[in-house]
Amino acid sequence: MIPSFGLHVPARILFGPGRFGELGELVPRVSGFCRKPLLVLGGSSFADSDRCQALLADFKRLSISPQIVHVTGEPSPTLIDGIVENPSITGRDLVIAIGGGSVLDGGKALAAMLVERAPVTRFLEGVGNQRPSGRKLPFIAVPTTAGTGSEATSNAVISSVGEKGFKRSLRHDRYMPDLALIDPVLTVSCPRPLTVACSMDCFTQLVESYLSSHGSPLTDALALDGIRAVYRSLEAVCRDGENLAARTDMAYGAMLSGMVLANAGLGAVHGFASAIGGFFAVPHGVVCGTLMAAVNRSTLASLRRSGASTEALDKYAMLGKICSPAADKSASWYQDHFIAELERLTGELAIPTLDAFGIGVADVAKIVDQTGNKYNPAPLAPEELTEILVSRLGH
Repeated sequence: MIPSFGLHVPARILFGPGRFGELGELVPRVSGFCRKPLLVLGGSSFADSDRCQALLADFKRLSISPQIVHVTGEPSPTLIDGIVENPSITGRDLVIAIGGGSVLDGGKALAAMLVERAPVTRFLEGVGNQRPSGRKLPFIAVPTTAGTGSEATSNAVISSVGEKGFKRSLRHDRYMPDLALIDPVLTVSCPRPLTVACSMDCFTQLVESYLSSHGSPLTDALALDGIRAVYRSLEAVCRDGENLAARTDMAYGAMLSGMVLANAGLGAVHGFASAIGGFFAVPHGVVCGTLMAAVNRSTLASLRRSGASTEALDKYAMLGKICSPAADKSASWYQDHFIAELERLTGELAIPTLDAFGIGVADVAKIVDQTGNKYNPAPLAPEELTEILVSRLGH
C-alpha cells in the first residue's frame, strides 16, 4: 500500500531554454498590481549582460520600476538586515532574484524580512527564538546556476562565518517562490570550477533525498528522474559548458533536487556542509563533492553491518544500476559500483580536499560536534563521521 505523503512545490514553474525572455511580461501576472520590485543580483556578470539590459528595457516599457541590490557570496545576517533597514528600500512590493543559489537565498530572505521588519537571526533555525510568520512579498526565483535548487525550496540559508559561526536556514512553507523560472541558457556562461561545484551539490541533494529515511514514493520517483538526468550529463557539462543539452539536464536535475530536498530532507553530507560552512569559507558544492563518496561508503558499510534497512540497500543497488551498463549483476555489486563511481567522479573532476581551505585535524572534533545526519539512511556515529572527515584532509 502506498503510504500517505505530502508535496510542497513552487506555485508555478516555467522551464526551458529561452524562457528568460518572458520574465518582464510575467511579472504583472505573478504579482498583480506590484510595480516596484527589488531586483536581487549577484556580482557584475549578469548585471552587465545584454540579457539584464533587455529585462530592464522590458520593465521600463511595462512601467515597472526596479531597484537593484547585490548579494555577493553567501548571504549573511549583516547583509540581509542592512538591505532591509535601508530607507531607500521602503515601498518595494515584490522581490525578483536572478543568480546562483546564494542570490536566490538572499532574495528569499529579503522577501520575508521586508515584511517581518526584524533582524533575520531572530528567525533562524538553531539560532533564533522566534518562528517566522510566513508573511512575505511575492517572490520570483530565476537561477543562473544548476546546483542548490533554491528555486524550488522553502528555506533560505544564511551564514555567519567564523569561530562561532553558523550556517542555518530561515524556513517556512510559505517562503516557496511564487514563480520559479528556469532557463538553462543562463547557466552556459558558468566557469568550470563553479559548474563542477554546483553539479556535485545537485547530484548530492538528489542522492541524499532518494536515500532519505523521510522520503516518499513520489520524492523517490522525482529524485530518480533527476539522478538519471544528472548522471548522463554531469561530466559532459564539466567538459563543455556550452553543451546546451547537458546544461538543460543539469538545470532540470537541480530543480528536482530542490523539490525533493524540501519534502524528503537530506543526509550526512549536508550535515557536514552546514557545520563546515559556519566555520570556514568553503564553497558549498565543494564540500558536497569532496565528501559524497566517503559518506556513502561509510553509510553503505553501516547498513550492511546492521541489516536494519533493506529498502536503503535496495536503493543503493538501484543507484549502481543507473551508473552501469552491466546487466545481471548482484545487488552488492551494484552497490559497490555506485560508490566506485562516486570516487571516480571525485578524482576525474579534481575536487579539492578540505585542507585546501585551511581545515586541519585540529578542526575535526568541532565540525563533528555540529554535524547532523537526521535523515541519513544509517545514523553515523561520531567515530564514523571523524573517519570520513580525516579521509578528506588530503594527508
